[in-house]
Amino acid sequence: MNKLKKSVTVRFLSIDASNSFFDNFSANYAVNSESTSCSRIITNRTVKHLIKILPYSNDSFIISVVKERNTWQTKASRDGEISGLALNQGIIGDPYYFSVIPKDKIILGFTTGPVGSLKSVATFVLDQFNSNRDEKLKLSFISKVKKINEFNELPNYSSLHFKINSEYLIDVPNDAPQLIKDLGGASYIENNIELSLNLDCSDKLESRINKNSLIDIVNYLSKSDVCKVLKVKGSDNSGNKITLNFGYEYVNYKTELKLRNKFIDQDTSLKVLSSAKEYFYKLTS
Repeated sequence: MNKLKKSVTVRFLSIDASNSFFDNFSANYAVNSESTSCSRIITNRTVKHLIKILPYSNDSFIISVVKERNTWQTKASRDGEISGLALNQGIIGDPYYFSVIPKDKIILGFTTGPVGSLKSVATFVLDQFNSNRDEKLKLSFISKVKKINEFNELPNYSSLHFKINSEYLIDVPNDAPQLIKDLGGASYIENNIELSLNLDCSDKLESRINKNSLIDIVNYLSKSDVCKVLKVKGSDNSGNKITLNFGYEYVNYKTELKLRNKFIDQDTSLKVLSSAKEYFYKLTS
């Protein structure tokens, strides 16, 4: 059987939470591990998530997730027969694999589903190990270069240019900027094509984006780390022209797998997370 090649990108996020969350994480993890299968299905906003607890290893708490695909699933056979998929208390969806390292307050993970949903799924998963549900956890992608402060302090913006694969516009979250929602809902945009947008920024009524919407778009896209190119042009208080590039400014680990199946199995995911963790500590030491 020929092996399939699959590119994987592991992303790294810092966890902003109280000390009690990290102090209690190990105990909460142990409680969730008590069931025979170490897994359960939880519904969030009508979407089912299967969360599976894997064995603790080398300061890392490993969690795998399957997020239900909220679309109608069908099966088609060669004779033209179209039918639904018979499920026995299971779900069909996209896999996510996470490694939580409480001592360093980070979580790393990857998915073969929509990349833009990785952060929201990670937040949902961590909430299941939070004793204080009134406390809101905050995750942030870990930057290589801290340019975002320079961007936020720039007084004048003139244009925004970014390139993004249409794959990342699938399953756009509700808190995304309106422009991103519009692109995600556009029926004329095909799957798996690269979009290149050049947008002028102005406070004029006819302008597609103004200063506030540009800031929202850049903050959203830079945190998701999905743009090869994400450039902002503007000027400082002295009128000097400035160009800032936020494309791929966040720490990530890339690898290519050769698989016998179309999905990434548990053992392979553990190897990927272990290699990504080793890479991260070499990079930050």
